Amino acid sequence: MHDAAVAAVHHALVACAAAALLALAVALFLLWRRRRAAAARGTDGAVSRPGSAAAPTAAPLPVVPLADVERATDGFHPSRVIGQGRHFAVYAAGPGVAAKRMHPHLVLVDPGGRRFPAAVRSLAVPPHPNLAAIVGLTEGPGERVILVERAPVGAESLDRLLGEGDARHIPTLSWRQRAAVAAGAARGLAHLHAHGVVHGRVRPCNVLVNASASGGGARWRHATRLTDYGLAAFLDRRDDARAEDDVYMFGAVLLELLTGRRWDGGRLADWALPHIRAGGGMEVLDVARAGAPADKAEARLLARAARVALACVGNDGRSRPGMPEVSTILSDVEAAYRRRDGAPMGEDEEGDDGDEGRLSGCLLGPSRSIHKADTLLRPPV
Repeated sequence: MHDAAVAAVHHALVACAAAALLALAVALFLLWRRRRAAAARGTDGAVSRPGSAAAPTAAPLPVVPLADVERATDGFHPSRVIGQGRHFAVYAAGPGVAAKRMHPHLVLVDPGGRRFPAAVRSLAVPPHPNLAAIVGLTEGPGERVILVERAPVGAESLDRLLGEGDARHIPTLSWRQRAAVAAGAARGLAHLHAHGVVHGRVRPCNVLVNASASGGGARWRHATRLTDYGLAAFLDRRDDARAEDDVYMFGAVLLELLTGRRWDGGRLADWALPHIRAGGGMEVLDVARAGAPADKAEARLLARAARVALACVGNDGRSRPGMPEVSTILSDVEAAYRRRDGAPMGEDEEGDDGDEGRLSGCLLGPSRSIHKADTLLRPPV
């Protein structure tokens, strides 16, 4: 009995040590990434200009031994599961790290795993505040695992914030906050497109907003995380993913933000776009929860955002704006709200820890179960 207890303690210590080593390795990588991002921000804005000679390059993804990931997740124990999706089960693997384990039946489809490492490594883009980094990958017999930055406690997906949630726990987003969410998501997508990566799954359930407030609710904190970007081509065997499809789907998300209604297979566009074309879209705004525009200036800001949604969804692929243009317009709307509130332009910017600052949106893969009807989008033209 004593020997069994000693053995159990020994195994627990080994597991804790392995988890600590994995967390340390990821923490060092994230520290290096943050410093690289800070250096990039000081090089004349190179990240935001595609094709710039000074644009930073992405760090190569480390390959983490499968044994280390298994120890960090207690052998992929069910108690470690923090999300489920169509392709992955998501496990807590350490402070700030999640392990996305591909479902076994999908691994069997590609037993040699030839596409997995190349597909994941191709998604290593330079750091950006609105993207959650892929920090490593793991392979083994029957196992394909992607290590990603983990969403912070208190974060909520946009579909829950706009849905019929419990008002005691799910706060209502103001127009200022919705503008910030839209601008943050647009910046993340624009960064992906600038580096040749198509997200492929832009949906409200993949836009994450930190729903917690600090300072008695006087200031909001955010956490922007994007994962699963670009995996549609690999997981869904899609070789025709296009940036203009992301623009279309982003327009659908923006319409949901403005109206508070579900996309509903494109019926939302059929209802909202004629109003936006005719009069700027004031008739479609979610005034029941966000309130009516405070004045004509705010109405013009919201009408501008509505016209962006119209351009993304109402045009065919050749006529849609690019995400850099969409991002610029929505960032201008976000900045205008800051000026209206009298906040200094430096306020609410991302802090040194990367977890606090501007309320923003990011794009997440479907790491939690969602109803299929909420994920359907009308096929882009």
